Amino acid sequence: MGNKITNTDVRNDTRTNSSPGGLSINTLLVLCFVIVSLLPISILGFKVYDASWENAWREVREKHQSLAENLSAPLTNYIDDRHIALTLLAEQLSEVSDLENSQLTSPILEQSLKKLYRFQATFLLDNNLQVINHSSTYPVDLAEHPRFDLGKDAFLTAAFESTQQNSTENANRDTNKSNNKSLNNLNLVSLSPVVLNPYNGQTTILIALPILYDSRGNVTRLLVGELKKSVIEKMRASIHFGKQGHSAMVDQLGRVIAHPNADWMNDDIKNISNLHIIQAMMAGNTGVTGFYSPFTNTDMVAGFTAIPKYGWGIMVPQPKHEIEEQVARVLRAELIWALAGLLFTVIIGFSLAAWITHPINRLVKAGHGLRENNYENRLPRTHRSAPKEIQQLSRVFGGAVNRLITSRQELDTLNQSLQQRVDEATTELRSANKKLEELATSDHLTKLANRRHFEDTIADLADRRQKDSLGNDQTVCLLLIDIDKFKVINDQHGHPAGDAVLVQIGEILQKSLRKTDIAARYAGDEFVILLRTNIETGRVRAQELRESIARHRFTYQGQDLHATVSIGLTSCETITECGGIEEVLRQVDNAMYEAKRLGRNRIAEATLINIK
Repeated sequence: MGNKITNTDVRNDTRTNSSPGGLSINTLLVLCFVIVSLLPISILGFKVYDASWENAWREVREKHQSLAENLSAPLTNYIDDRHIALTLLAEQLSEVSDLENSQLTSPILEQSLKKLYRFQATFLLDNNLQVINHSSTYPVDLAEHPRFDLGKDAFLTAAFESTQQNSTENANRDTNKSNNKSLNNLNLVSLSPVVLNPYNGQTTILIALPILYDSRGNVTRLLVGELKKSVIEKMRASIHFGKQGHSAMVDQLGRVIAHPNADWMNDDIKNISNLHIIQAMMAGNTGVTGFYSPFTNTDMVAGFTAIPKYGWGIMVPQPKHEIEEQVARVLRAELIWALAGLLFTVIIGFSLAAWITHPINRLVKAGHGLRENNYENRLPRTHRSAPKEIQQLSRVFGGAVNRLITSRQELDTLNQSLQQRVDEATTELRSANKKLEELATSDHLTKLANRRHFEDTIADLADRRQKDSLGNDQTVCLLLIDIDKFKVINDQHGHPAGDAVLVQIGEILQKSLRKTDIAARYAGDEFVILLRTNIETGRVRAQELRESIARHRFTYQGQDLHATVSIGLTSCETITECGGIEEVLRQVDNAMYEAKRLGRNRIAEATLINIK
């Protein structure tokens, strides 16, 4: 053979020259670096995202809710101060002998309005809500509106009724003593919800205090002070953050007291009690929640608190998108750093990939040169800066090339003896296959066919057409042979003696067979024979077998043994027409047991009915 280039070599060269599939090491290394980098970046991104939202919510709780709670104290103090101021004014009026005399009451009301600058107006009312006297910072036309009528709002009526119940203990007492009792009891002061002032049409908040009772304890005169909402609005406006973060206040009915939207505070009463956050404040709760704001038309996040003493509520809302923008800024910063890290990783990946693949590509190029020169050149040395594994690969590859010529010479020698070895191996294989076939189809003890081979043969016989399988002689006979009292032989002489009997009976059966017959060991001490003959001949041959076994001298280690058999016999023209293999075997098995029942060492015949 030598160095001759064959067609196979040409085909191999063609396959070698074609472009290989798959990704390059450069690409794979860079991908690995990117994937390994993205994994911790992704995990860190999720952690940062969760932490950003957690910090945002914590800030809402710490800032928004704290602002709301901190605002409740000065607001409560402001209302309490106005209660006390109104009580002091009522005490001055109680010293006036005739409250109906405006010359006596007007100076007190005007002077108090100047000193108590946080009131917009004060009104002295009778029990019919008629204005007896007043002092205000805006014009009041009593000729047109003599009554302080709040329309459907019954706050003043309720103030008269509630104070009447609180003052029943003063009935039948001296009027001045009743008045002093009222003036010293701040619990008699009533705070209104947001109502419309009948004189200027502006929303306002009133404080009412009874100052005169009749002999039955009914309130006859009521002092009403109108708070300056500008003071409350100034408190509210002091809280402002972000782009749209603000504060708002509502009364005990969910009506807006102070809000950035001026339209909700001046000309009309704005009721927002339908919002769940307002309902939570009206229920006396404090916390943080989200809601949709009809003022900003956006989702809000708010801290809120209640002023249980007056039923008011304070909330400090901020648009949710501002918080989301805050989180997004953190995520954008993280993304920029992540992209920078990823870019750095890609650069490092390409550098490392080039360091690894450059010596490999040199080896590949040298390999192509070796093939073109019939593998006669030597490989170039790999630089010591290359990875250790590639240097080892280069040395191994070079050694392989050096051994190639020697291998070719050895190959010629091997090829000369290869055919001889193949022939010898083929002969051995055929012999082994023959032995395997014998082992697969024969019983290891008696050397007769085994049950599986017998059943395969009879099944094949049933499947083929009758003329193809039997020719003119279509009838078959089936003999099932069982050794009588075989257990006694095993018990008295041992199982090896029983095996000897089985072997000798197998030899008797083998000698009685014709070329077309088949005998097999069917079970432990059972044998089966298929005879391709008619019933008359089958009976004769069954009788000959029974007699041969009965008169045979069985021996084992110098001992004489005696054995007989019971035979079941059946016959049919074709197995299929007799009900199939299972039916034929069942009938011949029944016949064999019938022979045993009749006394053993005999033949019993089963008659099969052909089904046509």
